[in-house]
Amino acid sequence: MGSNFGGELNDLSVVRTDSFNFTLPSTNIMLTAKESRRARRQAATMLEHETHRASGMDLLQFSAASWRQEDMWKSMEKNTITIAHGAAGTGKTLVALWYGLKGVSDGKYEKVYYVRSDVGVEFQRGRGALPGDFAEKVRPLIGPVLDNLPVMTRSRGAGEYLINKQIVEPILLEDIRGRSLNDAFIILDEAQNLLPLHCKTVLTRLGSGSKMAMIGDTRQTDLEVFDRNNGLLDASYRLRDLKEVAIVKFEKEDIVRNSVIAQVLDRYED
Repeated sequence: MGSNFGGELNDLSVVRTDSFNFTLPSTNIMLTAKESRRARRQAATMLEHETHRASGMDLLQFSAASWRQEDMWKSMEKNTITIAHGAAGTGKTLVALWYGLKGVSDGKYEKVYYVRSDVGVEFQRGRGALPGDFAEKVRPLIGPVLDNLPVMTRSRGAGEYLINKQIVEPILLEDIRGRSLNDAFIILDEAQNLLPLHCKTVLTRLGSGSKMAMIGDTRQTDLEVFDRNNGLLDASYRLRDLKEVAIVKFEKEDIVRNSVIAQVLDRYED
C-alpha cells in the first residue's frame, strides 16, 4: 500500500514514509486526510528519532582482538544468555558492551543495562552510605563502561551521549528485584562477586526480546564467601546444557589489555 489512503483499510494498515513503516491497527475504517497527515508526521518523527539516536551513538565497527572475542560475539548473536569468564584483561566487558550498543544502533534493543553488585548485596555498604545523587553513587561502579566507551565510539562526546540519554543504564543489584527488562541487552559484570541466589535473581529479570551476557573471573573474588559459594561458577554448571545458553572461557593468551598481565597472573598463581 502507498501513502494514498483513498480506499478502505483491512485489519492492519501500514503508512510508509521512505523506508520506514508505521503500522496502524484498524478494523474496516476510513482514514480522513487529516488522520493520514497525522500518521505520516508521527512516522517521520519516529524515524528522525531513531536516525538521530544512531548518529549520536557514533559507534565504530567491531573488530575482534582475539579469536575468543570473536567467539563471544557470535555466541551473543546466537544465544539468549552468554556466560563469558576467565582471565582479566581479555576484553569480556568491552565485547559485551559493544555488542549491546550495536544492537541498539540496529534497532534490536532499546538500551543496554549494566548490572553490577557493590561486592554482594549482604556485604556492601549500600548506596545510601555513598555521597551524592544516584549518578554520583554509581559512577565508581560503572568504571568499566566509562573506560570502554571511548574505544568503541569515534568521539568522547558520543560516550557522554550514551550515558546522558540512558542508552547505557546502570542498575545496582539491590535495585533489580521485581524488574522486567524487556527489549534490552543486559550485562551482568563482575559476576564472581555474586552468590548463586543473586545470579538467579538477575537471570530471571530477562524480559521479552532481551539477551544477557554474564561476565566475570573466578580468580578475582573480593570476599572469602564467594570462594566457597560462587554464583558465576554455579551458573556455568547449572546452565551448561541449556539450548539458548553458551559458555565462553577466556585464557591468559587472550589478554589484550597489556601483555605483562599474563606474567603478573603467573606470579600470583604460583
